[in-house]
Amino acid sequence: MAAYGKTTHDSPPMLQQKRRLDEALRRWSSSHVLGPMKPVHAPSLYSVRAAIAASLCRGDAALQRTAFQLGISSRSLQRHLAGMGTSYSDMVAEVRLDTACHLLLQSNERISEIAQRLGYTGTSSFSRAFTHLTKMPPVIYRRQRTVLGSDISRLRKELDAEKQGKPSRLARDGKTPSLPNENAVAIPGKGKNSGSRP
Repeated sequence: MAAYGKTTHDSPPMLQQKRRLDEALRRWSSSHVLGPMKPVHAPSLYSVRAAIAASLCRGDAALQRTAFQLGISSRSLQRHLAGMGTSYSDMVAEVRLDTACHLLLQSNERISEIAQRLGYTGTSSFSRAFTHLTKMPPVIYRRQRTVLGSDISRLRKELDAEKQGKPSRLARDGKTPSLPNENAVAIPGKGKNSGSRP
């Protein structure tokens, strides 16, 4: 019985040639297959989000397109995101939501235009997705945030006026003092609703 890898008819010159071929194959494989490989950079979540946003601007956020922009394979991108506790579809949903919120607040685009821009098939699918994530429809979100934004800017103007020594609009109308006095400060445990009854 012949030993493993040997045949009964191997002559010494054939064994030497076989050993040289094995050695050459081992050197080639260690330098090409097992040797130094091209390092794969792991993109940050920020760069993945930026690539998704760029893909959305071009019309779709396909995994292959985003991975190509980042210079890695689709599968490597999926593995990397899974290692970070997220998925590609979650990242696309986040970017779409952030972009939608920004566009609803900062632009006058119609909701149908925003839906199309973000790659939704229609306004209703965009509204459903937006409502699911924010617990309010896009129309209400735009209205509430616009009102909130104008309230904040009004309050900032009043604070600036107080810093300059001018009384606020409410103080000018006689509804409240511009600066609190000791009678306006509530002291815990004193007053009508202190919690103790006679």
